[in-house]
Amino acid sequence: MKKVLSTLGVVMLSQFSFGQADCAGALAIASGSTTTVASYTGTYIGTCAGSGAATTPKAMWYKYTPTANGEVTVSSNLTQNDGVLKTDDTRLSIITGACTALSCYGGNDDISASNYLSTTTFPVSAGTTYYIVWDNRWSDLGFDFTMNFNAVSCIRPNEFSINTPIATNTTGATVSWGAAVGAPASYDVEYGATGFTQGSGTTVNTTTTSASISGAAGATLSYYLRSNCTGSQSAWIGPYRAFTALNATTTGYPYGFDNTSGFAADGWSGAWSTNNAAGNPQAGAQMVFSNSSTVATTATDRWLYSRPIYLTAGNSYQITFYLRNFTAATPIPAQSLQLKVGNQPNPAAQTTTVWSTTSFAASTWTQMTTQFNATTSGVYYFGFYHNTPGAAGAVSLALDTFNIAAGVLGTKDVNTKNVKFTIDPNPTSDVLNIKTDSKINAVSVVDMAGRKVDVKLNGSQVDVRSLSTGTYLINVETKDGISTEKFIKK
Repeated sequence: MKKVLSTLGVVMLSQFSFGQADCAGALAIASGSTTTVASYTGTYIGTCAGSGAATTPKAMWYKYTPTANGEVTVSSNLTQNDGVLKTDDTRLSIITGACTALSCYGGNDDISASNYLSTTTFPVSAGTTYYIVWDNRWSDLGFDFTMNFNAVSCIRPNEFSINTPIATNTTGATVSWGAAVGAPASYDVEYGATGFTQGSGTTVNTTTTSASISGAAGATLSYYLRSNCTGSQSAWIGPYRAFTALNATTTGYPYGFDNTSGFAADGWSGAWSTNNAAGNPQAGAQMVFSNSSTVATTATDRWLYSRPIYLTAGNSYQITFYLRNFTAATPIPAQSLQLKVGNQPNPAAQTTTVWSTTSFAASTWTQMTTQFNATTSGVYYFGFYHNTPGAAGAVSLALDTFNIAAGVLGTKDVNTKNVKFTIDPNPTSDVLNIKTDSKINAVSVVDMAGRKVDVKLNGSQVDVRSLSTGTYLINVETKDGISTEKFIKK
C-alpha cells in the first residue's frame, strides 16, 4: 500500500520558476551519474523517510525515467560527504505520480545508528518517472549523490508496499505486500523469532501476495521477503516485524509506552508521538501525545492502535488509561477523543466505540475507566482516535499507562467506577503506602509484560522488596471497583 503525502494539493501551486524547485521543475539525471546538491531552494512537501521536520525545510528535486524494468539505487554514502565542506547527514524521499497527486514510493534518512547519510534501492517500471527529493532537515550544507540503474531479471518487492501484518490468533499472523514489478511466479517469506539469523528461519513460498507465519503466543516475529522467478530470486528485503496476539483473558495487558525504541517495537502503531521529557509522563520514562489541529476548518485526524490482543467471548474487560493536556493557552481548549476497537489497526475496521469524550480539558493526569464486553472470541485492536475540531491554538493531548485487566465472566462482576487512591513513595525501594477512603479488599501487581508478581499486603502497605528493579502496575480493589496505578521499583 502506497503512503500518501499529507500535504499534496497545496505545494503544487508553487510559483518557483527555476529548475529543481518542485515536481514540475525536477532535473532529469542519468544512470551512473554523480550529482551535486549545492544548495536548497525548492519546495518541501513532506518526507517519505520518517523523522518529520521540526520546521518546514527546503528541498531539491531530481527525476529518472527508466526505459526497462529493474532496480535503482540512490546513495549519498560517499567519502566526500564528510561533514566538513559537504554534509554527512542527508534525508531522501522517492516519490511517484502526477505532480498534482504524488505518493511516497521509497526513502531513507540514516543508513545506520552511526551513519547519517542515505541509501535506498527500489524497483522501477519502464516508462514511469521517479522523483528523487532531498531536503535540508538536518543540514544546509551541500553534498554529492549517485544514482544507478540495474536491469535485474527478478525484481525485489517494494519496501513501501509492505502492509501492516494482522494477527490471526495467539500464535499466528498474516503478512502481505504489493505485487512486485515484473509479476514473479511466486514469493518467499522467511520468518522466525525477533533477531533470528537469516538462513535459520522457516521459509514459506506463496503464489499470492500474502503468507501465514506463526510463533509463540504474544510473540514478536521478524520476517524477510523476496520475489521468486522460477530459477532465480531477487534480493531479500527486510526484516519486518509481525506480532501474534497476546491473550489478555488471564493476565491482562498493561502498557506504559516506556520502550526507548518506541511503541512500534511493542506492536503498537499510528501517528501519535513519543515524549520522554522529565516530569511529563504519568509514570515511568515516557508517554505519547497528539497535537490538535490548528486549521479551523480541519479537525484533528490522528490514530494510535494497540498491539493485537486476544479476548474471550462472554468476558468483560476493565480498561484504564491516563490523559492530560499540555498547552500554554488559558483556558485549555476541550479535546475530543474516542477509544474504539476492531479486528484490524485501521480506521475502517474500528467499528465499535468503547469510550469517548468531546470535553476533556484537564491539565493534570486523570485516569479514565471503562469496560469492553467481548461478544466473540478472537483478536482485537484498540484504537485511540484524536478528532478535536481545529482551533487557532494547538493542544497536546497526552496518554499514558494503558491497562486491560484480566477478563471476568459477565458484566455484573465488573465495576467501572474509579477507585480513588494514591501511592507513595514512588519510586520506592521497599514498600508502597496506599491511601484511599475505602477498605482495601485486595491488591495485585503485574510487570510490564503482563506477568503477575507476588507481593504482600499488610493493611494499607504493600511490601515490594522482593521485586526486581523496573516499572510495575498495581491494581487496588475496594467495594467501589478496581483501579490501577503505575509505580517504579528502585
